[in-house]
Amino acid sequence: MAYEAVHAPLWRAVLAYSGSADVADDAVAEAFAQLLRRGDGVDDPAAWAWRSAFRIAAGELKRRGGAPVPGAVPDLGVSVPEPALDLIAALRHLTDQQRACVVLCDLAGHPAPDAARLLGTSAATVRVQRMRARRRLRDLLEDHDA
Repeated sequence: MAYEAVHAPLWRAVLAYSGSADVADDAVAEAFAQLLRRGDGVDDPAAWAWRSAFRIAAGELKRRGGAPVPGAVPDLGVSVPEPALDLIAALRHLTDQQRACVVLCDLAGHPAPDAARLLGTSAATVRVQRMRARRRLRDLLEDHDA
């Protein structure tokens, strides 16, 4: 696995998932550190890094007091266009699983079976959660435009 090929899209996905550049920095760095410690014992390093980074980010969000506050536009610590901020704010209204499914599939470009492998669930679950997330996002973003 080439770190350079995985790091940037993984960081962006964890940023969208968590709404925090600090969480994205820490989760991705820790995932790669753990991967290095495991060495050759990991069959699919890229998938392992994705799954681990999302789990680490979820744990950090929980440690900080739960999921992101719905409706609050996070301070990302990076320059982001306004439509992306609206989307990230809307993502904060989703469940952790819905947010992970939509971020992996729609923002990171993983097909449902790959996203399922990364999340340790089934492709059917990813599709259902993604459909629910999209419906909720559509409602939230339409309300925002009104």
